[in-house]
Parts: sequence; structure tokens; C-alpha cells
Amino acid sequence: MANDANDKPQRSAADKERSRQLSRAVSGKEAARTVGGARKPGQQAPSGRGPAKGGGRSQGEAQAGRNGQTRSPSKGPKGPRPAVAGASGGGRNARPGQRPARRPAGPPRRPAARTGGSRTNLFIWGSIALVVVIVGIFVGLNMASTKPSALIYKAEPVPATVLSDVTHVPTSVFNAVGTGITSAIHPPTVLSGQTPLEFTGKPGAFALLGEYCPYCAAERWAIITSFSRFGSFSGLKTMQSSPVDYAPKTQTFTFRTAKYQSPYFSAKLIEYFGQDYNKTGAHHVIGKMTKAEQKLVVKYDHTGTTSSSSGSLSIPFMDIGNQVVNVGVSYTPIVLANLTRSTIASQLSTSKSDITKLIIGSSNYLSASICHVDGGKPGSVCQSAGVQAAAKALKLHV
Repeated sequence: MANDANDKPQRSAADKERSRQLSRAVSGKEAARTVGGARKPGQQAPSGRGPAKGGGRSQGEAQAGRNGQTRSPSKGPKGPRPAVAGASGGGRNARPGQRPARRPAGPPRRPAARTGGSRTNLFIWGSIALVVVIVGIFVGLNMASTKPSALIYKAEPVPATVLSDVTHVPTSVFNAVGTGITSAIHPPTVLSGQTPLEFTGKPGAFALLGEYCPYCAAERWAIITSFSRFGSFSGLKTMQSSPVDYAPKTQTFTFRTAKYQSPYFSAKLIEYFGQDYNKTGAHHVIGKMTKAEQKLVVKYDHTGTTSSSSGSLSIPFMDIGNQVVNVGVSYTPIVLANLTRSTIASQLSTSKSDITKLIIGSSNYLSASICHVDGGKPGSVCQSAGVQAAAKALKLHV
């Protein structure tokens, strides 16, 4: 046997050629299965400059195989290139004296976990979030489309000419009109045996209306012309009824921001419902009632069909001192349809207009009711021919 490196057995040319032909790159999995001479844990690498006998791979190559890397044989130190053992760990391709290849001591390591799953999850959740945002936008747009701005009227201060015409109707017109067109006017109902209604120590008048309501639109003309004979308004603003209701866009006013003062009686005029928000006729509540006022509605407005927090009610509703009650409109608003606010107001200066006969006739009934609860004051109003005609029709003592 040879005793040193110079005594190594000589390889034939045929062995060298066969070794060269069998050398090739292998994948990490194949290396883990077939590489010969794998060391057990704790086994020392053989000493010497070249590869270990038996065709074992160097430490770096073995590590590359375990990590799943593909590595081609490098030139390395001088000496014979290591041969890759066959699947049997030895056999016909093994060199003489080579130890049979052994399987690795343990199972091959699993490849590192891939991150593709987490990226996929992020993509899925991101897509879901995007869909939610888009749906929210469409829902918002749809909600906006159910509240068309065309249905909402912007209230403005009443023009000076219109305000003067409606609050300063000549006494001669009231007297000439009297009870107006009696066949077209619904007079109020006189009550008896009721506890008088008072606000701040004065006889009280309580009204419940709605900005969208066409009947309320017509009734406000009678309320303003009548009440202006006993006191004064401030803060009145323009309004029109719903454009999708009966007698659409009837020109009128709103009491939402108005205040009324009189030395003879106190008035509480509540716009309970606001304007239309959609074409289904849904209205939002903008006014508030006290518990005592709610009791009035329940007691006297029981014939209504409009649902509210106070029960079933009908608007417009007017209670004057718990002595006279007017449930519903005094005259039809259709007579005011398609007329401007200025046109309606300007006709109040003449008693020959049918519009004037309806508005002022209803106004005389309200004036007679107020005179009935406030002791007939002021006399210039309560003793006028127009008010006396209305009081006689209602069988009221004024």
C-alpha cells in the first residue's frame, strides 16, 4: 500500500473519461437523495486538501444541497473531480475502492415557507375594501338622488310690497266681502263648556301647519290678513307648497322664523312639518309641541289622517281660546295655483276678486273668533261690518 500522497494508485484514461462524463449539475432535492458519503450529525470532515474518499461532497456543496440550491461542480483544488454516485449509492459506476453511498442521516429540510399565500390574502382583502368603497359611493349618490333639490324651496324675506299688501288690507274690503263666497268657504266650529286656552296670561290662539302642505299655504293668507288687524308680524318669509302635491307650488309664507305680537291675545303658530324630501311624500318634523299642546291636538284634531308623534291629525289646525276650532282648510288652494305671490297680494285691495272673497271671507271668520275670546277688542275691528257678519253666521256674541 502507498504510504504518502505520491503513492496514490494511478487511474486509467478510461476511468478518467468515464468519471468526466458522469459528472453533472444536480438539484438540491436530488442531491439530498443521492449524494454519497453524507455525514452523520457530529461527524468530522476528513482531513486533506481534496474531497473525502468515497466521492463525498465538500461541506459547502452539501449545505447547498440541503438548502435546495442548484450548484455546478467548481474547479476546486487540484485532484480528481468528485463523481456523483448513482441512485443506489454505489454500483457499476462506482470507482474501485469507493464506499457505497449512504442516505442522509435525517429527512431533507423542507423549503422555506413561501409568502405567496399572504400576498394573495392581502390582494383579496384589498379588493373587498375597494368594492365596499365603491358600493358606498353609489349608495350615497342614490340617496342624494332621492332628495332632489328641485323639491326644496329656499325661504326668503317677504318683499316689502307684498308684505304691505297682505298686512294692510283696507277695512272697506273686509266690510264689503263679509262672509265671502259662503258655498266655497268652510267656517270654523264653535265649542262650548271648554276651559279657556291662554298663553302668557292672554287668550291664546294655537295653529299647527306644514310647509309642504298646499292647504296650509292657502290658510296662511287668511291668518296673516286677520291677525294683522290685532297686532304685527316680524320675521315672515316666503314659502311655496310641495311641487308634487295637490295645487303644486302654491305661493305662500312660513311661520318658522316669524314672531307675532298683540296687546289682545297671544298666538303660537307652529310649522310642524317641513318641505318634501322625496316624491313619496315623506316629510320631516321641524316643529315642537309641549305636552299641553299635544293634548289639544289629541282632543280637538281627532278627525285627522296625518300620522304624527301626537297621533292622527289634520293640518292646518287652528284652536282659538278653546272656544272656536278650525280643522282643515277654510277654502281650496286650487284657486291660488299658478299665481305669483305678488299677484295674489295685489288683488287684496279690491273686493271684486274671487280670490279676495275667499281669503278675506275666511279672515273675517277668524277675526270674529278672536273678538269672541278677547272681549271684543279692539272695537274698531270687532264692531266692523265684516266681522259682525261673520260673528252672526257663527252665532257668536262679540
